[in-house]
Amino acid sequence: MKKVLSTLGLTAAVGLILPQVAVAKETIVIGEVSWDASIAIENILKVIMEENFDVDVEIIAADQAAIWSAMDKGKGSVDIHPDIWSSSQTEPLAKFVAKGSRESVKVNQHPYLGTDGFYIPGYIQDEYNVKSVYDLKKPEIAKLFDSDGDGLGEYWPGAPGWTGVKINQVKAKSYGFDEYFEPVVVSDSIIKAQLKTAYRKKEGILFYYWTPEWLHYAYDLRKLEEPKFTGYAGDSKKQHEDYNPEGCYKFNDTENWLEDSDITCNIPETEIFIGYSVSLEERAPKVAEFLSKVSLDAGYVSEWVYKIASENEDPIDMAEEWVKNNSKIVETWLP
Repeated sequence: MKKVLSTLGLTAAVGLILPQVAVAKETIVIGEVSWDASIAIENILKVIMEENFDVDVEIIAADQAAIWSAMDKGKGSVDIHPDIWSSSQTEPLAKFVAKGSRESVKVNQHPYLGTDGFYIPGYIQDEYNVKSVYDLKKPEIAKLFDSDGDGLGEYWPGAPGWTGVKINQVKAKSYGFDEYFEPVVVSDSIIKAQLKTAYRKKEGILFYYWTPEWLHYAYDLRKLEEPKFTGYAGDSKKQHEDYNPEGCYKFNDTENWLEDSDITCNIPETEIFIGYSVSLEERAPKVAEFLSKVSLDAGYVSEWVYKIASENEDPIDMAEEWVKNNSKIVETWLP
C-alpha cells in the first residue's frame, strides 16, 4: 500500500512540474466589406465573441464573392459575412443558404431592415423639382450633375466589388438616364468626400445609398421616387417567394449582365442578415448558436455608424463601450 501511495505521490509531483501544454484557441475570421455598417457590426461581433467564447477573432477585407466562396468551403479562411443585403445578394443566398441549395451557409434568425435607392441633395430637389428617377432623363437636369464638363452627368452606383454596382447600372439603363449620365465607381470614402464638397458649393451630386447610415443625420438627402416593386422575374427566381414572371426586377449576373437584365422598380425594405459558415457548428458550436441568435436593429446600427464615421471613434472602442453599456441586450443573443 505504501508503495502504491508513493507511486501516486510521485506521479502527482511530476504532473506539477511538467510544462502545461496550451490548447490553441479557435480563430474566427470575419470578412470586412467596405461600408461603415459592416465595419461597425463586425467589431460588435468581435468584442462579444472574444469576451464570451474562448476564441480569437480576426477581421480581413474581402469582396463579397470571396467571402461567400470562403464560407461555402468552410476551411476557416472567412467564417462570417457581417452585413448581407438580401436585395443585392439574391444569387449567393439562393446558392448557399436556401433550402435544397448547397446549404453551406446559414444566416441569423432575425434580420434588421434597410432601404436603398438613388439620392440627391435637398437643395437640388427644392430648386429644380427633381423628384423621380425619370426626371434624370432631361438633359438640362443632367447638366446639374456634370462636374467635369464633358456634357454628361455623373452618378455613383457603388464601390468596387459591390454587387450593387451592376444593379444600379442596370437601373440607369432601364430608367433611360444612362444616355445622359456616366457611372463613376470609386470607394465609399471618396464619394463621402465628394458629397461634403458638393454641399459646401451647393452643387449637384447623384449617388446610390441606403438607410441606416449616418449621412442622413449630417445632410438633407432626398431619395428619388421609383415605381413600386412587383416581383422578381427570371428563371433563377422561380423558387423565391416574390417571384413573378412579369415582375419588374430581372437581374441576370451573366457575362452580358447589362444587356440581359432589366430593373424598373424600387426594392421594398430589405432584410439584412449576418451569414456564417455551417462549418462553425462543428468547430465552434457556441459561436454558431450565438450568430444565429443575434438580432440587430436599424437604430443600433445607425448609432454605431454615426459614432465611427461622423464622430471618428475607433470602431473597436465604440464596440467595447456599447457592449459594456448594453449587457442586457447582448445577453439575449448568447447561448
